[in-house]
Amino acid sequence: MSKFKLGSVEHLFSCPLIFFDVADSKRLNKLLIEESKEWRDQSDSVEVSNRGDGWHSPDGLLSRPEPGFSEFAKLVPSIAGEYAKLINPNIKLTDFSYEAVGWVNINRRGGFNTAHHHGTYHLSGVYYVKQPHVTKGEGGMIEFYNSRFDYHIFNEIGGKPFTDAIRIRPKPGTMLVFPSSLLHFVYPNETDEERISIAWNARFAKKTVTQPLAKTPGAKGWKPKVTANPTIRIPR
Repeated sequence: MSKFKLGSVEHLFSCPLIFFDVADSKRLNKLLIEESKEWRDQSDSVEVSNRGDGWHSPDGLLSRPEPGFSEFAKLVPSIAGEYAKLINPNIKLTDFSYEAVGWVNINRRGGFNTAHHHGTYHLSGVYYVKQPHVTKGEGGMIEFYNSRFDYHIFNEIGGKPFTDAIRIRPKPGTMLVFPSSLLHFVYPNETDEERISIAWNARFAKKTVTQPLAKTPGAKGWKPKVTANPTIRIPR
């Protein structure tokens, strides 16, 4: 007979990475590919975490009028709200206002993004529009880092919660959402085919009694407050 029994398990200080599959993504991605390339033809690249041969759009995607971008912009508040409810089932989304910013990344061969996080935003997301088919190597992968410096535990006894890093190669139509403070890196594109993704940051703000009522996630007709320039830039 065992001399003890399991009481409970608490997963402290979790860092949820949540995968969302976007419906009818092939149709949406076709629009996003065309609109992203047209935008690239009209605008110079912005240098943030992007390096090598690629293009980083200016901020402001979520307020652009093109059909694909407009449809994508409507997804962001819904997904951000769903993420918030998954990590805190007791949250009342109508008690919060919301702002977000989004942009396009197009990486050609050799294009990549250095290790970075997204400052004081609360949630960040990456949607995969076009991902070259790769079966070997690290091309197209995104890598998330454990910044708690407890991977010496993993080195001895294993266990995914303590690993130093996790690599993922998402398929087109997949949206990854994670805490904005999570450090991550995008591996170089190793093909001659362009890799296209859309990234966004979101911030929630608790309303006060002195604030006018704002449309919020989950409310009928709610739309995000879009900022053209984020208050925190991605560290270089």
